[in-house]
Amino acid sequence: MKHIFAVTLLIVSVFLASVALAESDKRNVLYLNSYQNGYKWSDEILEGVRSYFSESGMNIDMHIEYMDTKRFKGQEFMEILHSYYVFKYQKYKFSAIVVSDNNALNFMLRYRDTFFPGVPVIFCGINDFRPQVIAGLDNYCGVLENPDIKDNLDLALKINPEVRKVVVVGDQSVTSKAIREQIRQAEPLFKGILNFEYWNDMSLVDLLARSRTMGKKEILLFTPFYKGAHGELLSSEEVLSIISQNSPVMIFSVWEFLLGHGIVGGKLLSGTDQGRKAAEMVLHVLKTGKIPEQRVIKATNEYYMFDYNVLERFKISSSLLPEDSVIINEPDYFYKLDKQVFWTIIVSILGLSLILVMLVISILQRRKVEKRIKAQLSFQEILMDTIPLLICWKDKSQRYLGANHSFTDFFGLGSPWALVGLTDAEVDVHRRFAEQAAVWEKKVLQTGKPRMGINWSLIREGEEPVWLEINKVPLYNEKGEVVGTLSTAEDVTRKVNLEKQLLQSQKMEAIGTLAGGIAHDFNNILTSIMNSVELALSDIEEGTLTWKDLDRAIKAAQRGSRVVKQILTFSRPSQEGFKPTDIGEVVKETVDFIKASLPRNIRVSAHVPEGAPLVMADPTQIHQVIMNLCTNSFHALKGRGGRIDVALTTVEVEEEQAQFMRVAPGDYLRLEISDDGPGISVEILDKIFDPFFTTKGKAEGTGLGLAVVHGLIKGHGGGISVNSVPHVKTCFEIFLPVKEQLGDVVRKKYGALPLGQENVLFVEDDEDQLETTPRILESLGYDVTALASPEQAFNLIVDEPGRFDLMITDYDMPQTNGLELARMVQEVAPQMPILVVSGRRNVLSYVADAEYDVKSVRKVLMKPYNKTIIADAIREVLSSTGNIDG
Repeated sequence: MKHIFAVTLLIVSVFLASVALAESDKRNVLYLNSYQNGYKWSDEILEGVRSYFSESGMNIDMHIEYMDTKRFKGQEFMEILHSYYVFKYQKYKFSAIVVSDNNALNFMLRYRDTFFPGVPVIFCGINDFRPQVIAGLDNYCGVLENPDIKDNLDLALKINPEVRKVVVVGDQSVTSKAIREQIRQAEPLFKGILNFEYWNDMSLVDLLARSRTMGKKEILLFTPFYKGAHGELLSSEEVLSIISQNSPVMIFSVWEFLLGHGIVGGKLLSGTDQGRKAAEMVLHVLKTGKIPEQRVIKATNEYYMFDYNVLERFKISSSLLPEDSVIINEPDYFYKLDKQVFWTIIVSILGLSLILVMLVISILQRRKVEKRIKAQLSFQEILMDTIPLLICWKDKSQRYLGANHSFTDFFGLGSPWALVGLTDAEVDVHRRFAEQAAVWEKKVLQTGKPRMGINWSLIREGEEPVWLEINKVPLYNEKGEVVGTLSTAEDVTRKVNLEKQLLQSQKMEAIGTLAGGIAHDFNNILTSIMNSVELALSDIEEGTLTWKDLDRAIKAAQRGSRVVKQILTFSRPSQEGFKPTDIGEVVKETVDFIKASLPRNIRVSAHVPEGAPLVMADPTQIHQVIMNLCTNSFHALKGRGGRIDVALTTVEVEEEQAQFMRVAPGDYLRLEISDDGPGISVEILDKIFDPFFTTKGKAEGTGLGLAVVHGLIKGHGGGISVNSVPHVKTCFEIFLPVKEQLGDVVRKKYGALPLGQENVLFVEDDEDQLETTPRILESLGYDVTALASPEQAFNLIVDEPGRFDLMITDYDMPQTNGLELARMVQEVAPQMPILVVSGRRNVLSYVADAEYDVKSVRKVLMKPYNKTIIADAIREVLSSTGNIDG
């Protein structure tokens, strides 16, 4: 028994070793095909490569990719293919890459070094090749597709000496353009003999119309052409057959795969030979590790081949053809056989025919039944069930003739066969959807015209809305009569949601930009008002009616300042109060406060885990967010009661969700606030974050609540999303990043109204502030020089560099902004501190930007400011040690 076990173990070891050896000898080769599977030319090239590899005896694993560039074009499509190949083959190591035709070569030249650096590239099927495209690329070699244009045109003249004009048919593909260039290079060889005309990218309708009027002195030279009568894509063989059937002139081409579809013939290129020669070069690279010495070759054979049917149609004698020409579709002259052999064959065929007739009669009925069943199963189960669209088809009475599983699964209807013969009224299809579908189908049946791209929002009870894109087309019988309709529907909910999210983000960014600009102007106005009123107050006895009126005016200006700050909250929120914050504690405190103020029929619960990570946040702003959202839930539940749930969890936001919310992927704290109220209707879901949009009465809200929430969360670098299923769950999800680590902001405080005696340069283009602010500063004891021009201010400092102890400059000025002026001043007076004032909150980030490099700016003071604020700011700057504050 032990011996048997040892022998078995030895056999298994030898087998595993041989498998491992075979795996180690395997070579991975990527085959990149420019066109689609089924395009005969490139399929022949691939067959040539495969056959040569098979004969070589090497263990080669081919990875075949079809780029499909005949039907899909453009840089965006190429970028998508590039991303797809990078993802798919990121863990593969290829020994060589074979590219077929020009598009694949151009793609590899553009992208190879980004994901296949250093891998040898062998190309084939390349037209109009220029050596400079691979200049400096030592790992490129290949086979050219250079048809003999001259020889084929000489042959055409020999067959039809009356020819005076050659019409070249093609499209705007890379390959067709390259072939046209080769034809143009041959034109001078026929100067005075042939004229050339090019029909580029015509529709099939126009091409047929023009070709029907051609005369005997003209021929067509066909290059690959794919556009159909109505812009649809047809194969080259289909287009060629249609033209041949409708044109009275001879058609020539240079590819073997087009023979038999309407061309006369000629000296034709073989795709199989192209593939075999390319494979030979690949094997040379794999065996030697080097590119062949002759890097670019034209080593494929060209054969004289002709179509017997076309020769007969144009009465072309075989004596005009070159020797050793191959003729396809030529009839078999079996009657030239020996008579005895001939009659023996005939008798045998007759005997076999009698037997076959008897067999056919016995199984005819069975075959008919099997054919119908197979046709139905093939169409319905193989085709329809592999398409992810919702598909159904009906007769003129709108009774179901069939449907696919996607349709029945979506509506929960069971097996597709159960629908056959029934109407929508007899099955459980969504009522509103069925009624509207009946209207569309009736119009299609009446007009015979399809209805395409219909967008429909389907709302099912207890589920989120679904957006469908619906197409309905007529079904015809063999007489061309409309006998029913075919309907398809695609679930485009995710696409619609992404479009709405993008539109909402763009809208909020535009509103934020507008609000920032308006706030800047208002801050300038309010600064002038506050400073002017303060100056007036200093000239009037306290307690008088005029003093009280001015006091009310300055308080009104301060309220205006707070309104401007609230507007800026949803445009560019400040990070002034940010610090490491335990969001769980903020949630608990806020929920406890809310519970005490809500009626008993509304239950509030908080789910906060222990040990939640700290985030950089403003606790007051987070408190405001929770209060605003819970208040909205209270208004939704008021009267009927319900439940409000607040939950905090740590989650990882993946790339797709991050793109949806326009945040960076990573770890986030998710704050979820939900209720079981009536929810938010689909019609307004994308408007709820708009400023001043509200569904409440005039006395219940201003419409700024959710806009402020949106701005605060964006200011924290987070995201927000909302989902609503009526009377089940309406949920706001807030995501706060946990990776950012920022230092605490330390503020210096001063006593009431500090005074000074320093010499101050004040630069401001606003005339009102130029009048009021210097007087405010002088009342504080400073010696002030006020200028409206940054250029004058700079020249004054250059002339007297030691005169001023401080420069105060506005940021927004027409000639030069405040930071540019500060940078210029810093070069001539680096020791002089600078205070920048602005009505824009983003100026502080500009100060820290290396582009400006303004270390002399000690502080950014936000407008509007009053006498006390600017007095504190000046003393803070004059006593600072170089840190920038805001």
